[in-house]
Amino acid sequence: MMRARAGLWAAIFFVAGGLAQADPSFEPRLQALEPTIGHYPADIRDKADAAAVKARYEALKRDLDKALAAHPGDEKLLAQRGRLQSMGHNFDYPRAWDGATRDLTAALRKAPDDVDALLALADLWVNSRPDLAGKAENLYRAAQCVVGDKPLEPAQRGLFFSFYYQGKVHDARRQADFLRRTWPDVALYRTLLDIAAKGSGGEAAGGEASAGKGVSPEPAQVALTSCQEKTP
Repeated sequence: MMRARAGLWAAIFFVAGGLAQADPSFEPRLQALEPTIGHYPADIRDKADAAAVKARYEALKRDLDKALAAHPGDEKLLAQRGRLQSMGHNFDYPRAWDGATRDLTAALRKAPDDVDALLALADLWVNSRPDLAGKAENLYRAAQCVVGDKPLEPAQRGLFFSFYYQGKVHDARRQADFLRRTWPDVALYRTLLDIAAKGSGGEAAGGEASAGKGVSPEPAQVALTSCQEKTP
């Protein structure tokens, strides 16, 4: 799948069956893969590293396939396999994008409040195709809605990129200002105003953002009017 401005996103390093049936051992294995393939580009140093990562990925995928064969439609297992395949897309594993989209969409239809699944699908879409940035925006909004008014950093960060890729320059600049003010120690967030300004045709990063004009004192997308639309 075509990637949407992958270099920019890479700056971030960052009811059959029930929940009780999911194998809890899958979660630590998923988390163990996060530092290596949980972002794009994947942190793979050489051919030997690539082979080792591929082996771990395929072993976990096989185990999840077997678990889902035993418990078809289990939302937790679907979400876990979807998250795994979204990581597979980060190192260009064949058909990982389609598999991740299919599994995560199915999981969210069963459990629309699964924040991890919402973020995984949103990240997959916003980082792959510009035409999916609008759907990713809806998913980031939904994830924030689930947790309430306390800003959810991955969702708020993702909203900047979803706005930027849609050409919503004003919203992107407002979101960049919010990120910079809310998490002042994150170096990336101090550069997003400049990135958004370049997206508006080279307009200076100052202006209304630095002057405080047109910038909401509240998180740009925390206060949602509805929490109903959580699935793509």
